[in-house]
Amino acid sequence: MDNEISVDLLCLSCHAQLRGEPGRTYQSGDKVKCDACGALNDYDRVIEAAQQEVARQIRERAGGEMNISFEKDPGK
Repeated sequence: MDNEISVDLLCLSCHAQLRGEPGRTYQSGDKVKCDACGALNDYDRVIEAAQQEVARQIRERAGGEMNISFEKDPGK
């Protein structure tokens, strides 16, 4: 069984894969521009959507309901 889960970061407007600017590191509060539709995506909401997709995949693989939560970095 493959234990690896990978999800793309997707535009919240058109659901295209977000690439971001080459060489740039994004952090909380940043906006990420979609190459496909030009929408500005809130970094935090994009990460939250990706976490929800990971949780969905974990529940699916486990065959049922699980309580899954993600904590923000306690150092921030």
